[in-house]
Amino acid sequence: MGKEILVIGHQRPDTDSIAAAIGYAALRNKTDGGGFQAARCGKLNGETEFVLSYFDVPVPPLVNDVRARVKDVLDGGLLFIQPGATVRQAGIFMRQHGVKTLAVVDENRHLLGLFTVGDLARLLLEAWDTGNVPMDEPVYKVMQSDNLVIFNQDDLITEVRRTMLETRYRNYPVVDDNHCLVGLIARYHLLAMRGKRVILVDHNEKSQAVPGIEEAETVEIIDHHRVADIETAEPIMVRNEPVGSTATIIARMYKERGLDPDAAVAGVLCAAILSDTLLFKSPTTTQVDKELAAWLADIAGLDVANFGREMFRAGSSLRGRSGREIILEDFKSFNFGSNRVGIGQIEIIDPDTLPVGRDELQAELEKLQAEKQYDLVVLMVTDLMRNGTELLFAGPQGRAVELAFNVTPGEKSVFLPGVMSRKKQVVPPLRRLLQG
Repeated sequence: MGKEILVIGHQRPDTDSIAAAIGYAALRNKTDGGGFQAARCGKLNGETEFVLSYFDVPVPPLVNDVRARVKDVLDGGLLFIQPGATVRQAGIFMRQHGVKTLAVVDENRHLLGLFTVGDLARLLLEAWDTGNVPMDEPVYKVMQSDNLVIFNQDDLITEVRRTMLETRYRNYPVVDDNHCLVGLIARYHLLAMRGKRVILVDHNEKSQAVPGIEEAETVEIIDHHRVADIETAEPIMVRNEPVGSTATIIARMYKERGLDPDAAVAGVLCAAILSDTLLFKSPTTTQVDKELAAWLADIAGLDVANFGREMFRAGSSLRGRSGREIILEDFKSFNFGSNRVGIGQIEIIDPDTLPVGRDELQAELEKLQAEKQYDLVVLMVTDLMRNGTELLFAGPQGRAVELAFNVTPGEKSVFLPGVMSRKKQVVPPLRRLLQG
């Protein structure tokens, strides 16, 4: 992924998170001449897989973390010499290119050793006594090959910095998994290093962000959730709007620039709006969502109602999923004061589409709560046909659910008519009760 700016959504991505990354990267590449890469930090759910396949849009590459690695600071220069080259040739080569270290590699670029200006000086000093200047000796006879400190291109910079402080060589060879040379790294690389540059979409909460976000440089945030706890070293552009979907904001940004997204990108953005607004049934839905969804659907050639039903049918197919997989399908973690809360949500169009029973889901909620030490875990089973949500919950702060939703003490689930939105109808009352 090189030096590109990553556009990435939250962990356990949903359709809006993926679509926003794709749509915004495409927009910025149009307006800024490239350099933006849509990415994801989790496995796609069934609905998103359907959407990307429907519009023939490639799945964004998976990024497990954004901590700086050796390959992120290499400058692209790659100088090396063959083992049969002479000391004289190596010296001339170093002088021509102004370098003090040469990697010695075989014909397949496998690292064999290092030859440095210090090695050359040592040979010349030894020749002072013997009178024999070994300038025509092959490099492989005099190179350093034992006890080399070698880094892999995927090593973390934090680990590299520690090793450099302990060893203090001028340059260190960097190899790939096949032990092929990819470059040399020196202290000046670390001094000039900047963290990976990241644009966050569809979230602004540290607990939901790609791992390593604290080491990255967040340059922009586009979101439709509450303002949370992402911190930046400098002022950045933040666009946060009370609409039903981050894709709505991205679509509006196309309009503001007088641009139309490509048909496939328009389709993906439209699907995200339909997904996050639950076909406009969610209380988070705004008139802007409806208008921009219609505009995108026209570009993509979509019948919104038919496509939406097809999309949710694909997304609600949970056949073969375990209870744990169902809970984690669209799961987000929150910090409400000192309380750690996890809330998952799935949408169904038919109660029979759940492949496991409520007892298994409840048991898995309790296991998850104990394993991850949540104070409260909640699963929202949102029924699009009944326009309501069944809540299942577990944890020592279960009393907050009882108080927020008038649940009979001792019950572990409740059906809430009209409740469709995690963001607007479940998170706020729980936060009010647990924040203090």
